[in-house]
Amino acid sequence: MEIQKSISIAALAAAILTPSLSAGTNGFYAPYFRGVAGTEVAGWERFTSGYNVANQPDMSGSNTGTRATLTQLDPVGAVLGSGNIYVGVGGAGNFSLRYTGLEPIAQISFQVRTLGTEMDYSGLRLNYLSADQPFSIGSTPTTLASTPSQGFPGNNISLAYTWYVTDPGVKDFTLSFKATGEHLSLDAITLDVMPSTVPEPGTWALAGLGLAAWAMVARRR
Repeated sequence: MEIQKSISIAALAAAILTPSLSAGTNGFYAPYFRGVAGTEVAGWERFTSGYNVANQPDMSGSNTGTRATLTQLDPVGAVLGSGNIYVGVGGAGNFSLRYTGLEPIAQISFQVRTLGTEMDYSGLRLNYLSADQPFSIGSTPTTLASTPSQGFPGNNISLAYTWYVTDPGVKDFTLSFKATGEHLSLDAITLDVMPSTVPEPGTWALAGLGLAAWAMVARRR
């Protein structure tokens, strides 16, 4: 009986939520450093596992390979025909995005789109080790796009989070988040990571001015 109930609710969720899915990454943007040599990006648009198996990035342009994975740990999660991870009756979802880097990290950009029940925004955490001490840091999201969901509480919403990592030597981290209740549908995610070896735009600008000044002096000579 419980199994049939779960299947019926999942089918209802698929029917109601699927029409909005064409906007998969609605409102997502490319951070200023994306594409710069040494930076990494991972994106998920269609998931393959709704419970306890890591999802590999599938978005075109992802360059992290298996070093970035997204896993849903709540046993009532399932993948809909749309490719979304849907968390049904009796759960709120328990998502873990793991990243293993090659270089120390300076900046992290995380964008996520959910349908229906919204995430626990204050509960989203960046977790990492620094000098063998665990750190867990929250962030205030920026809303990129939001429309009312149909038949479910909450909104279909795209959000962006940014962290600046000042602890030296941090290469690996986990992002953990969950919903405020049942009926969250995870639609899409992008993760951008900038190593500390990549100069900030201000540094590039100063370097450009320096080269221009050197060229002028050389020309006069």
